[in-house]
Amino acid sequence: FISTEHSDWDLHAFCRKHDWRVWLKGPYYDAVRTSSWDVFEGARAELSKVWSTQRLFLQAHVSGYEESVMLCAYKGELLGCVSMRKRDLTEEGKTWAGDVTEVTEEFAAPLREIIREVNWTGGAELEMVRDPEGQRWLLEWNPRFPAWMHGATIAGCNLAALLVEAATGIPAEKTTATSGEFTRVVLEVPVRSRYPLPPLPEPFAGGVGHSMKHPSGMPALAERLHKLHPHLMSGDTRAEHGKNGGGSSYANGVAAIPSSFVHDLSSHNYDALQTPSFLFLDKTAADLFARASTLTRSLSTPETHVINGYSIKTNPDERLLKLALESGFLAEAISLLEVQNAFAVGFKPQQIILNGPGKWWPEGLMPKERLHAVFCDSIADLKRVAAAAAKGDLQSAVFGIRLRPPHITSRFGIPLDTPDNFRALVDSIALLPRDSAFGVHFHMASSHIGVRQWWHLYQSMLRWCRSLEKLTGRQIEVLDIGGGWFPDDWQDGREDDFKNAVKHASAMLPRLREIISEPGKAMAQPSMALAMRVLEIQKISDDSTEAVVDGSIAELPMYFFYPHRILRRDSRTGELEPLRRGTTRLMGRLCMEHDEVASNVKLPEGTQPGDVLIFCDAGGYDRSMSYVFGRG
Repeated sequence: FISTEHSDWDLHAFCRKHDWRVWLKGPYYDAVRTSSWDVFEGARAELSKVWSTQRLFLQAHVSGYEESVMLCAYKGELLGCVSMRKRDLTEEGKTWAGDVTEVTEEFAAPLREIIREVNWTGGAELEMVRDPEGQRWLLEWNPRFPAWMHGATIAGCNLAALLVEAATGIPAEKTTATSGEFTRVVLEVPVRSRYPLPPLPEPFAGGVGHSMKHPSGMPALAERLHKLHPHLMSGDTRAEHGKNGGGSSYANGVAAIPSSFVHDLSSHNYDALQTPSFLFLDKTAADLFARASTLTRSLSTPETHVINGYSIKTNPDERLLKLALESGFLAEAISLLEVQNAFAVGFKPQQIILNGPGKWWPEGLMPKERLHAVFCDSIADLKRVAAAAAKGDLQSAVFGIRLRPPHITSRFGIPLDTPDNFRALVDSIALLPRDSAFGVHFHMASSHIGVRQWWHLYQSMLRWCRSLEKLTGRQIEVLDIGGGWFPDDWQDGREDDFKNAVKHASAMLPRLREIISEPGKAMAQPSMALAMRVLEIQKISDDSTEAVVDGSIAELPMYFFYPHRILRRDSRTGELEPLRRGTTRLMGRLCMEHDEVASNVKLPEGTQPGDVLIFCDAGGYDRSMSYVFGRG
């Protein structure tokens, strides 16, 4: 798990690491599945409002069987506890049936120590998941009896009676077990007119929670608790290091800023800069391309050549294209206009990869010279490519297909989800020219599906490739791998992973002679930043501030997909200071409700209108997908 007191950059990394199979949890109750960054942002805002704190938790999902231990204690002494396995669940994951057993002494002994240490009085429930290896993972420790407590009474364990007995001294009646298992039954009963139902409360605005979800008034109690004891929700989490997988020494709310960023950004003249404006980070970009080139050279073997391909769509900036050319990259294009841009900076036809469903647009620009590779995005596209090749209108050293993995939602690639689709693919491959090499392209953004899931899909793709070889009689000689890599995931200690990837591909596909890696996003995203100025700062409440900036989602359209590391330039000293976590929202200049470029940040002391804020990590799709809006 990781506390949300960490920087958004670290939180996003945690989600990617765990394949976006994560839960956002409140400090006492509530858990929301957060499968993407925008879902996380919305859930965090709602849960923070409900529980009156920014201190929430992200927890990785664990697959397995759910178990619970219910207990009662009085003045630090454990009175009793019982274990329950959930045998039937509601759609919300609530217990509907279960079997009840005694708690082992191995579990009860440390539980007694914890209860004694916190001097607990009352009921409680530990919710856990037992994974396939038998390891139990704690999900929640709820400070109250669970709803299934009567199920334990059916099994002969009346913990509520034990608690009352300890508190009052009145002996509890003996409870006789009638079954070791229980299930629930819904029963509607008439309401007495003298005791009618209460009026409908106002619904809680938003998609998370409802004012009727906590009839005990826990959110209101939590708010009072935080006001009386604010340290409970603002504690130093340094002790968590090494246990929560958060990736930082402690939750200081500041993302690490690479030294190359500071070096490049310090060279710009901000006094004369018109904002909003994109800033090119020369040294950062050059270092990234050099590292990528060095990596592929080290991965190449006498049998298999490994080379990079730069996806022009990620950012067609001429400076990045030139760096790609100088670093020995191929140019991967999804349109003929992109091909023309590649030619303009010096790429040759034999260095061009043509991909995507719109590769024929615009008409009349298809090169007559021999390209490096052409990959077909659909069966219809394959037939058109084959027909053009047969007529001599399209030449390529490699003709191939892009595969769409089963059970993955995507509009791109040829699907493998049914036997009929797979047969259609096998039959269509026979149409491709045999005097050119046969290749397979696989692209799935690891930043969206998670790093471990991407590597799992990669291994699956190799098995599909092997099946295609056997059924078509065509040997796969070229493998094009697009990863949609988030920069940190591609750069940080991945050499061994890539070496293993090349090794496995060569073992599965004996005739493989070339592997093309496409790290476009990992190259482009860190290579630019976006500078904008503060227009206005307004205090909303004692602990909340809003600032308006002259940038917007028109220049930062990827705001909804990942966080950006932000710096404030001190106008007096020129120092660049990273923004910490806080309660300030940065609102864009547009008259659009959702034009918000950052939330939960803290402006440094002394920030005033006119100061420059620099959004790093804006060189990928932020730049290429930015649009003109609100400029007259």
